[in-house]
Amino acid sequence: MKYLVITTAALGILGACSTPNPPSVTRHDVNRAYGEARRIEALPFTEAITLPTGSVIYNGQVGANVYGEASGSILGDMRMEVDFRDGDIDGDIRNINLIDMDGTPNQRFDGSLDINGRENNGDLDATAKGRLTGVDINNQSVDTYMDLDLIGEVRDDRDFGDAVYGEVDGIATGDFNMTVDGVFFGTAD
Repeated sequence: MKYLVITTAALGILGACSTPNPPSVTRHDVNRAYGEARRIEALPFTEAITLPTGSVIYNGQVGANVYGEASGSILGDMRMEVDFRDGDIDGDIRNINLIDMDGTPNQRFDGSLDINGRENNGDLDATAKGRLTGVDINNQSVDTYMDLDLIGEVRDDRDFGDAVYGEVDGIATGDFNMTVDGVFFGTAD
């Protein structure tokens, strides 16, 4: 009987341990994203007169340095829809990976961030908020609530208004806390 209790307790402890999600990006993906961000940053701003007149979906990424209880950087996939008729911005950031300080992808967080905001004459002002779950160095599941500000502009790539670029900053609070500082970028489908 005592043996069964010890075994059950041991299973309870093992059950509390978690295994991180494997990263969904490689070092090459991280370097490619960095290059794409620099390319889009150098594009010209879209003049108000040449902005799109309908709704445009921009697919890209968010890349940022993170400091705090998780340090290194993050890289996630961004989908941003900008409705130039009414000025609404929505979308999400998914597939968020933690990258170690040496550039090695560490783990993919569960969860996503919802994007909401406004567009005015090509200026973008939005937030991205949501709960993320990861695994700490003790193999314990941890949650954090990430709240980011996205401030940027519409840019011209191959056509008028077919790219977006801007700054990202904010915080994550919960079981692990981080300060976030980086960029978002994307191109139209």
